[in-house]
Amino acid sequence: MRKALGVASLLLFLPLAFAAQVRIETAPAAKISVTYTEPSDEGQAERLRELAARLKGTADQLEPLSDIPILIVHSPRELEQRIGPEGEGQLSAVSYVHGILFVSPTTWTRNPTPEALDHEMRQALIRYNVLRLAGGNRVPFWLEDGLVSALTQRPFAVPTGEAVAQRAPLLLARFEPEPPEVGYWAVRYLIEARGGLTPLRQLLRLVAQRPGSFVENLQLVYGVPAGELEQEWRGWLTNLVEADKRQRQTGVREGPLVKDKPN
Repeated sequence: MRKALGVASLLLFLPLAFAAQVRIETAPAAKISVTYTEPSDEGQAERLRELAARLKGTADQLEPLSDIPILIVHSPRELEQRIGPEGEGQLSAVSYVHGILFVSPTTWTRNPTPEALDHEMRQALIRYNVLRLAGGNRVPFWLEDGLVSALTQRPFAVPTGEAVAQRAPLLLARFEPEPPEVGYWAVRYLIEARGGLTPLRQLLRLVAQRPGSFVENLQLVYGVPAGELEQEWRGWLTNLVEADKRQRQTGVREGPLVKDKPN
């Protein structure tokens, strides 16, 4: 699992144009299996099963999950041993073989609150669905992290987009870890201005078929060269940031942030 997004201080309400394209709707029930090795985990298994059943709708926005395997481990170290360095220090992670690996809440260093458990499970369900659609092949950090932010509706404040728009080119072609705001703004652009979740779903399926050709897959889905797509994204983001600056000065929102002028 990727590092948890530290966005508590950056939360804003989603603009209506964005939120309207990311809805949580009722989906068919899934088969949820929880595997554990210690008899004492039986209660935790039922707790995690109920949690996954209640929260799966967030991940179902990509495609309804019909089978959710969960494996309870007893420490972040055990999780890391099972999936490698990517699991270092994490409370949950995903694997194409194991499904969702979840550290037993009874072993958390702090007693988990319902909100913390919800947050961890929502992220894990989305990441598992991304991995499943991609056929077990990894996708760029920005894409996975951006989908988590979009589907859980955890946005970043508009001013954070200014630094993203000014960064070095070809961010969309990078697989290396990026600050989470990069993924948020990239996926928000693709949802708002490039057809919503359907093309992103198609992109993940293409990754399953052609795992070594991400840039080509991206270009095939969106119909333009990756450099042109990125240039349009940066222009869109710059316009959004400038509109937000003007709104802060005048109190009148523009573009997708339309708001009636006060009397």
